[in-house]
Amino acid sequence: MHSFIIDCLYGYVNLAVLGLALGCMWYAWQTLRRPMEAPWFDLGRQLTVQRQLFGGWLGDVRQALAPWLFIVAAAVYQFEIFFVNSLYRDRLPWLFEYGTMALDHLVVLCLLVKILLCTRYDGRQLAAAFCVLFVIRWVFMNNHNKWMMMALLFALAAKDVPLRRALKLVLPVGALSVGVVALSSVAGVIDTVQELGTGRYRNSFGYGWYNFFGACLLALALMYVCLRGGKRLKWFDFALLAALTVFCNFGPDSRAATICLVLLIAALLVVHIWPGVLRPLLVRLLLTAAPLLAFAASMGLALGWNPENPLLARLDSLFSTRISLGWQGLTTMPFAIAGQMPGADMLVDNAYLYYWIVAGPVASALIWLGFALLMWRLLKEGLATESVCCLVMLCHATMETHVLWACMNVIVWLLCGVLFWPQRQPDFEKTEEKTKIHFKGVVNV
Repeated sequence: MHSFIIDCLYGYVNLAVLGLALGCMWYAWQTLRRPMEAPWFDLGRQLTVQRQLFGGWLGDVRQALAPWLFIVAAAVYQFEIFFVNSLYRDRLPWLFEYGTMALDHLVVLCLLVKILLCTRYDGRQLAAAFCVLFVIRWVFMNNHNKWMMMALLFALAAKDVPLRRALKLVLPVGALSVGVVALSSVAGVIDTVQELGTGRYRNSFGYGWYNFFGACLLALALMYVCLRGGKRLKWFDFALLAALTVFCNFGPDSRAATICLVLLIAALLVVHIWPGVLRPLLVRLLLTAAPLLAFAASMGLALGWNPENPLLARLDSLFSTRISLGWQGLTTMPFAIAGQMPGADMLVDNAYLYYWIVAGPVASALIWLGFALLMWRLLKEGLATESVCCLVMLCHATMETHVLWACMNVIVWLLCGVLFWPQRQPDFEKTEEKTKIHFKGVVNV
């Protein structure tokens, strides 16, 4: 009981697996006991009936509560990582020690209730949710990587949620948290990490590391773009993004975040000027393969690392020694099919290599194939803004592991479209209307 209070995610994940397993059995029983509504031989039609798990009691109340559970979980998670996880933990140690425990319980409990009691599933969606959760839970118990597990819980809970409404709250919570932390560090209220005399100035602005602050800035930029929408961006939006890029370069000097902010601005300008650039099949296929190509390139460069090769040495310097560190991680850590704890000396920042090492090939395949399918669905429906943001985070994954942080990368929310494969891919535009479309044909039982 004491371990559950301190670190609740393990217990809640086991409960989620058990709940979805019972939900699958309950759904099967409901299907077989209704021969007049769905004949036993018409399996295809049976599996398309959407039901709330464990009966339709308080069906309207549960359905109305569903989006708020997700919104509260997302906003609280944002506050926990962007504020409580700052160097305020040194200033207010009780906030970090006890506040994070309470916030963890609140976030995961909201997600769990949303997944098990406030979501409608058909048979195929329910089976997919259970299978993916079972695999990732198995890996999670071996590697203890909470970011991967939380990303899946958010993706599961995002089903039939008005994601734009959630983003309208999450963005100001994140921006306010980052602003308070940065100003507090400038005012001397909390400590900061600074680096001087090495040819460049770096300041973490109240966070534990420079690149973390850079990732926060990139996350805010992505949320802002998703909320504004690429088609509605004006000159002042690009000016704001450019100012954020300059600050990221000369403040924390986070190379990964700065490069990705430049890529974000450039891609948005291209799409803004040339709206049809993403329509050709060849372009869509290439962008869909982006996570798989990035994985192959990361693995190939790391395995082929040779310090005597001038080209590889130059690339390694450009990527801040991430190629050589990847080679070190691949050669010193054992191969684990179902995941393992990272070694104390393993400093692999490339997400493609990191999750191969700590999550294993099965979970890695689920992650990067999931992003590939998401990119395909986004491009197929002409969702240029979300496609660009997804591509930016996949590029960021070559240098950092924040691609699976649901508080940093809100594109993770959209993976619910890959997990459940609805008729229309969820996005951050007009999601309220699409939610209503998804509810057609739903039955209360």
